[in-house]
Amino acid sequence: MFKIDFRKYDCTFIAAICICIIFGSFMVFSSSAVMADIKWTSPYKFFLRQMLWVIVGFLAMFVTGFLINYKFYKKYAKWIYLFALVLVIAVLFMGVSRLGAKRWLGIGHFTVQPSELAKVAIVIAIADFISRKKELVAEWKGLIAPGFIVSLMLFPIAIEPDLGTPVLIAGVCFAMLFCAGIKMSTVFASGITAVLLMAEEIVRKPYRLLRFKDYIASFINIDASSYQVKQSLNALGSGGLLGKGLGKSEMKLMYLPEAHTDFIFPIIGEELGFIGTVLVVGFFVYLFCKGIKMSKNMPDLFSLYLCLGVTFLIVFQAIINISVATGVFPAKGLPLPFISFGGTSLIITMAAAGILINLSQYKKQSRS
Repeated sequence: MFKIDFRKYDCTFIAAICICIIFGSFMVFSSSAVMADIKWTSPYKFFLRQMLWVIVGFLAMFVTGFLINYKFYKKYAKWIYLFALVLVIAVLFMGVSRLGAKRWLGIGHFTVQPSELAKVAIVIAIADFISRKKELVAEWKGLIAPGFIVSLMLFPIAIEPDLGTPVLIAGVCFAMLFCAGIKMSTVFASGITAVLLMAEEIVRKPYRLLRFKDYIASFINIDASSYQVKQSLNALGSGGLLGKGLGKSEMKLMYLPEAHTDFIFPIIGEELGFIGTVLVVGFFVYLFCKGIKMSKNMPDLFSLYLCLGVTFLIVFQAIINISVATGVFPAKGLPLPFISFGGTSLIITMAAAGILINLSQYKKQSRS
């Protein structure tokens, strides 16, 4: 009979993730109820959909956490990457368009966002490359293969258009390679290349250029910030230390667009105050520290860099989301992991967390 020994895993880590997901579900309801009632005459529309995705996400997290060993990802790294690549390319030809972007594939009454799967697929592919060719990472020629792997996946995503996801993926892969030992000269060269590519993408799209101009101007005059960022800062500022109380946000009353998705963090600040936002940030700090600590216990190089990559993926996305909400970064649409409303994003993030849960079973040991 199949039996799982849950005592092997980090129960505190599992509990922290579950609490964050449940908290996120309540915040989705709080931030979306009024808008859903006005537009769809049902305050529970987004909450019920979120609960459906949470259930699917918990199933995915259970599978990746307790049923699939990390060696599966190493064995099928190339196939996982190719599967994600095919889906990302398929979006360009058969994708569903929303708000001027084609990022989703329609499956019956549901849509999926392949770029979310691509995030994890690239992390697995880079971890596999480092585990096999770590001695080449310090050389220029050794970066050709990972550069090709990343660029091939990011190119169709950028065409959708989507700039936030490529920036996130590139940052995560760069952090993984940095941990693997790339030279500082490569770091500077990569940084300059990334800045030039981002500048080209910003100039290529007028709405991106306008956002960037507003972002630069906001350093001199905060009123020059984009509408969403100004409303976000108003929400955060009005919450004070303890907040107005759960469900009592005013900015969610159609003043702050995307209050239940990309800008859910300001609603948390308005309703639960500075204490609430600190707890959210504290969770991601905890996840980052736990991921780094776990990576030191991994039995081989692949599991080590897989652990680092998944940790970076979740935490970096949280940093970008919170930085956009607080005006530190230019406006860019990336959800807050575990908390924002979203289907594919939430399910894939929970599945990725399951990988970390699976890796938590390994205790400190010698590694060849």
